[in-house]
Amino acid sequence: MPSIILLLTLLVLPPPTALDSNQAGWQTYTGAWFEIRYPANFRVRPSLRSSTADGYDSAFFTAPDAAVEFYVFSPQWNGRPRDIEVNPSTEIMTSQKIEQRAGQTITRISVKARNGSYLRAFEDVEDSTTNTRRVFGITYRNQASYNRYRQMYVAFKASLTQFAD
Repeated sequence: MPSIILLLTLLVLPPPTALDSNQAGWQTYTGAWFEIRYPANFRVRPSLRSSTADGYDSAFFTAPDAAVEFYVFSPQWNGRPRDIEVNPSTEIMTSQKIEQRAGQTITRISVKARNGSYLRAFEDVEDSTTNTRRVFGITYRNQASYNRYRQMYVAFKASLTQFAD
């Protein structure tokens, strides 16, 4: 009988929402021209050094189980996210969609490892009117990993604050 009560309690209670980047359990990473919030138990790996200030224009954020990795590129102006370019010897681009909207070029790319060990998805927004660029990415082991971390990734992206001169 106690297991039935526990099951009913689990069905009635809302699921935990540790997905809001403003909640406890999230930290702030400060790049050269941006700040972003990420789950505190993720490992941070700064990547591309800024050419216009101290700090980095991009960083990777890896989950403790290594099932997922988030990515952000947010330089002062425009730039090239060389650290996420597709490597044809180890990866296959599975889709690419380019959309033009109000001076912005929005490119969405999906990639899979040739050995099947991971998938990647990126959204690159380049604005020709302001000469700015920001890129978000997620690398994940499989669809179950993506599903498990999806809401955290959405909160991660929504937390980006970009700086100007």
